[in-house]
Amino acid sequence: MFDQDKYMSKFILFLFLGLAVSSCQIDSHRDFSRDSINQNPESGKQKISNLNPKLDARYNLTEDRSKFEELRQNTSEDHKQVNDEKALILGWMTDYKKEPFEIREKFSALIRKKREKFNQDLNKIREEYSGLEKKNRENFLKALDSERNEIKEQKLSREKMNDLFNEIEIKRKEYLSKSRDERADFEEEYRQKRKDFDEYIKEKTDDFNLEMKSYTEKFNQLKKELKN
Repeated sequence: MFDQDKYMSKFILFLFLGLAVSSCQIDSHRDFSRDSINQNPESGKQKISNLNPKLDARYNLTEDRSKFEELRQNTSEDHKQVNDEKALILGWMTDYKKEPFEIREKFSALIRKKREKFNQDLNKIREEYSGLEKKNRENFLKALDSERNEIKEQKLSREKMNDLFNEIEIKRKEYLSKSRDERADFEEEYRQKRKDFDEYIKEKTDDFNLEMKSYTEKFNQLKKELKN
């Protein structure tokens, strides 16, 4: 009975040591890929890709005209937008009672409002992207640090240790390189969206100026007739 207990004690001790050693082994193929560390890395890029300054109702030079919706059911969305924008501007010019400068002030105020909204939304997307980018990078580098520390704790040959450290350095450089490329793509699209908005505003301002030219001529003519 004593020999059996002694044998079982040795067996348990051997099993424990075996598990402890195996748990400390270095896995040089641990998954430190971007997808294993990153949290929704494409979300910021997707948001800015979906942003369309020319079609998004938040930035259109329109008012809430829901009461006319039934009359517009068979009209395409693009034509609805154009019609609503024209209706808004022409609505300011219907009776020729407003001074031209009053209408210009209303138009300028509307432009400022839409530009502020667009800038807020665009900058929010960039801030979210930057925050997620920073968090992902910190998580990735922290994981690599943990792997380095595990390597240092092992009784490995200098050559083996250097090989493992070199693998980690390659992972780090590849990650940071891809992050820079993705950031460059994001910033390029960011600039393009701002350019799209500026082009949209310029187009609408040109349309407004044409209408204002006709309105001002007619307004001055009617004003002159009233004096006579």
